[in-house]
Amino acid sequence: MRKGTIILLAIFMALTFLGLLAVQLNYFSTLIEIRQQHFDDGVKRSLYQMSRTLEEEETSEYLNDALQKESERKTYIPQVDNGTFLSIDTNSSVQAVSLKTVNQTNTVQELTENLQSRMKRNYARKKILLNDAAMRWLKEAPEKPIEQRVDMEHAAQLLRQELLNNGINTPFHVILLDYLGRQVYICSDFDSTCVSNNYYSQILFPNDYNPKMNLIRAYFPERSQYILMSVSSLAITSIIITLMLFCTFVSTILLMFKQSKLSKSKTDFMNNMTHEFKTPISSISLASQMLQDDSIIKTPEVLKSISRVIRDETKRLSFQVEKVLQISLLENEKSIMKFKDADVNKIIDGVVSSFRIKVKSTGGTINTDLKAADSWATVDELHFTNVIFNLLDNAVKYSKPDEPLYLMIQTWNELEKDLLCISVEDNGIGIKKEHLKKIFDKFHRVPTGNVHNVKGFGLGLAYVKKMVEKHNGHIKAESELGKGTKFIITIPTLKK
Repeated sequence: MRKGTIILLAIFMALTFLGLLAVQLNYFSTLIEIRQQHFDDGVKRSLYQMSRTLEEEETSEYLNDALQKESERKTYIPQVDNGTFLSIDTNSSVQAVSLKTVNQTNTVQELTENLQSRMKRNYARKKILLNDAAMRWLKEAPEKPIEQRVDMEHAAQLLRQELLNNGINTPFHVILLDYLGRQVYICSDFDSTCVSNNYYSQILFPNDYNPKMNLIRAYFPERSQYILMSVSSLAITSIIITLMLFCTFVSTILLMFKQSKLSKSKTDFMNNMTHEFKTPISSISLASQMLQDDSIIKTPEVLKSISRVIRDETKRLSFQVEKVLQISLLENEKSIMKFKDADVNKIIDGVVSSFRIKVKSTGGTINTDLKAADSWATVDELHFTNVIFNLLDNAVKYSKPDEPLYLMIQTWNELEKDLLCISVEDNGIGIKKEHLKKIFDKFHRVPTGNVHNVKGFGLGLAYVKKMVEKHNGHIKAESELGKGTKFIITIPTLKK
C-alpha cells in the first residue's frame, strides 16, 4: 500500500475516532445533566412532601386535642319505660342499651325517634367543635415561633425517608430559618464548608391564613460525587472500550507503516539481490564462452586465469546464496539448530585465523584478548561461527578508506551471572545515533554517504541478533560516528 494512501487512511481513522469521542462526551454530558435534573426534582419532591406531612401532623394534633376534651363529656338518655336506659358518649356511639321488657311496638318506635334526635344533636355539637378547633388552629398556630411548630429531628427523619422513596441516598444537612432570615436551628452534623449557593429550600406551612416565609434548607455536600458515581460504571466501561479502540487504531496505523516500509525494503532487496547475482553469473558466462571460443589460444596461463575467475565468481555466488538463505532462518521460528558444548574461545580463534588474511589485505590488523576463564557454552558451532564472521566482515566493509583498519576481539566472564561476554570492536566509520537502534532490523542498511562500494542485503546483523537470541543471549551495539563501533554479545556459560 502506498504511503500516501496510508496517510489518508490514518487521517480518516483519526477523524472517525475523534467524532466517536465527541459523541461519547456529548452523551455523558447529557446523561449527567439528566441525572442532575433527576436529583433536583427528587429533592424538591421530598422537601414538599415533608412540609405537607408536618402540616398534616400539626392539624391532626389540634383536632385530637379538641376531641380528647369532648370525649370526657358523656350524655345519658333517661329511663323511658320498665327500667330501659340508653347511654351515648360524645362520639355518637351507643355504649349500652338495655331493654328489659319491650312488649309494644310504639315503645320501640319512641325509643328510635329519641335516639335519632340525640344523634342529630350530637352531630351538630361535633360540627361546631371541629369548626372551633379549625379556627383556633388558624389563629394560634401561625403566631407560634417556627421552632416550636417544627421538631427538626423529626423533620430530618421525614426528609430522609422521602429521599429514599425518591431513590436518593446521600448525606445531607438541614437548617431552619424564620421569616426574618435568622437561623433558628442547625443540625448537629452540619459542616460549614458545605455552605454555598447550591442548596434547596422549602416554605413551611404554606397553607396558613397569612403564611410567613419560614424556610427549611437542605445542603448536599456530596451531590457532585453522588451524581458522578451514578454514571461511573458506564463511564469506566466506555473509557476502557475507547482506549482499546484507540490502541487498535494506533497499532493498525503503525503496522501499516511498518508493512509499507518492509515492502519497500523487500523491493530494494530484490533489486540489490538481482544486481549481486547478475555480476558473478555474467562473469561465469563470459568465462565459459571464452573456453568454447576456438579463436582464443588456450595457453596454460589463460586456462589458469579463466579457472580462477570461475572459481572466484562461483565462490562469490555461493556466498550470496548463503546470504539469501538467511532469510528463511530469520522467518522460521522453528529452524533446526544443532547445539553442543564447545569452547567459544577456540571457535573465535579459528574464525580470526581464517579472517586475518582478509584484514591484512586491506592493510589492517586484528588482535584478540581471550581472557575468559570459563569459555565453554552450549552453541551451534556453524551459526555461532557465522555470527563472529558477520561482525568481522561488517568491520571490513565499513572501515575508513584513509585509515588502516584495527580490529579487537575480547572475551571475559561475568561470574556473578554465569555469563560469557564477547566484544568485537573496530575503528571504522561508526554509526549515527538515530540509526543505531535500527541496525538489527531486517533489510535495514545504514546509509554510508559517499561510500558506494558497500554492498549487501541488510540481513547480516538481523541474522546475528536472531542467532544470539537462539543461544539465549543478548547483543548490543555501541558506536560513535567517525570513531568506530563495538558489538557486545553475552551468552550463558555451562552450568557447573
